[in-house]
Amino acid sequence: MAASEGVMFGRMLNLLLLPALVVMALQDRPPKRCAKAARLAMSVDAKRLEKTVRDIVAFGTRHTLSDTKDPKRGIGAARDYLEARLRKAASRSQGRMVVTREAHTVGSRRGRNIEVVNLVATIKGFTDPDRVYVIGGHYDSRNISNGDGERDAPGANDDGSGTAAVVELADLLATVPLRATLRLVCYDGEELGLLGSRADAKQLAEQGVVVDGMLTMDIVGNTEGTDGRRERSYVRVFSYQDTAADSPGRNLARVAADCAHRYLSDFRVRLIFRGDRYGRGGDHRPFAEQGWAAIRFTEPYENYPRQHQNVTEKNGKPYGDLPDYMDFAYLANVTRLALCTFYELATAPAMPAPPRVRGRNFSTTVQIRPGDTPAYLAGWEVVWRGTTAADWQKARFVPKKRATRRGVSVTVEDLLLDDAIVGVRAVSNEGARSRIMSAREASIRRR
Repeated sequence: MAASEGVMFGRMLNLLLLPALVVMALQDRPPKRCAKAARLAMSVDAKRLEKTVRDIVAFGTRHTLSDTKDPKRGIGAARDYLEARLRKAASRSQGRMVVTREAHTVGSRRGRNIEVVNLVATIKGFTDPDRVYVIGGHYDSRNISNGDGERDAPGANDDGSGTAAVVELADLLATVPLRATLRLVCYDGEELGLLGSRADAKQLAEQGVVVDGMLTMDIVGNTEGTDGRRERSYVRVFSYQDTAADSPGRNLARVAADCAHRYLSDFRVRLIFRGDRYGRGGDHRPFAEQGWAAIRFTEPYENYPRQHQNVTEKNGKPYGDLPDYMDFAYLANVTRLALCTFYELATAPAMPAPPRVRGRNFSTTVQIRPGDTPAYLAGWEVVWRGTTAADWQKARFVPKKRATRRGVSVTVEDLLLDDAIVGVRAVSNEGARSRIMSAREASIRRR
């Protein structure tokens, strides 16, 4: 063969091989979303959510100090109903889901001991059970008087909405294997000062449990503001900030925002960089106080005449937290977002260690420290954003095969480290993404 023919043959061979190389590159990159999570999200049912809310509202009041013995009225009856729903879901799990009543005596009020009872459905992870996630909603309610355990306190939206979402997640996830452990909790005593969640977080910490992420869904079923305006295209996500760099809670909130973009075509997250609504608190707070990543989902516009009110009418305006004022299609979207977010977290590889970063001129080198590299790990995504940007702006996938004992080194051109925040997350072969670990801020060097 002549030299010129050899060169031409080589070029032709390269052209023939190019599609194969492209296919290999595409195969290295995991899918944009988990097919299983997308299918589960489509199974969330607004009518089923509505039925759960109406069922628990029918017990009249769910105040923590209300009757616990009456089979038709009070928090005891509601508790029995919710436990039965969770146990029904667990019965289909082949032992994977375990339901428990967890009672805590948390002080006294008016000479009476206060006992809160959390209902917990635990799906134990099959490969990484010590990595724990928590999703909660509170099933207690109140009217205009915080100490009134007698009169009606329907609590349809606050927080029948979050409670119904937790029950729906239990129904859908009972038969689904998860790599990490997921606890689905109906909390008691939120209206009296986060009593149930505070006892739960304290107990978990004392047991040595490390919670990788916690979500409370509280007031997530209304789309009409007090002035009549409506908004159903997003959910607010509140998160605490506790360090100069990114906090665990802020990065968990960004996971939810990312999942909304990847799974839901017409529903988004509005990141609120405040721990909770101004001057108020929710069941995620005790978890954040333990140093764990914790966030809150809440609807765009709270409607205060429909919250913590006696059921009545004033000057032709209705008051009271009733199911008829709720938007169950909106609640279904919130539930879908929670499902996709925590299904991904509970099936993704563990979050990697903080990356080491080094800037030089107009490039940034990121050193990924992978730790374990299980078979289901596809690789990692290096992500970055401007220091004043709320959410991650760009990402680069790095396949597992590039890893060595020393880790993986990636150089991002045209990225000035002074002006950027960099992080890394693990990605499974199915497309499940872990929580992002941001690079630590550099210590100040003394000169």
